[in-house]
Amino acid sequence: MDTTETVTKSWFKDFAYYAIWFVLWGALFSFLQPVGSEQMVGTTFWAVKVQQALLGAGFGVICAIAFTLLQNSINQARKKWLSWGLAISTWITINLALAFAMGRFG
Repeated sequence: MDTTETVTKSWFKDFAYYAIWFVLWGALFSFLQPVGSEQMVGTTFWAVKVQQALLGAGFGVICAIAFTLLQNSINQARKKWLSWGLAISTWITINLALAFAMGRFG
């Protein structure tokens, strides 16, 4: 009888943990952005703030997916310095990609 097991790589290991943090930080940082006068046309201040927070939460979900895939493929040993580097580079890259996409297609 063969007792060797094939180890399957889990691409979304710890996704829930990363998603919680990225969504919280994304919503918080988006909520703290100033409200421009062009955003206030036809709505209230708090409606704009809620919209900013929800868009930040969506941004956090996208970052969590990208970071989880990177973390589980590049940093399986969970080196702290590499985790921080991946988190910061993921945040910046996704932010720039979404800003480019919104400018190009939005």
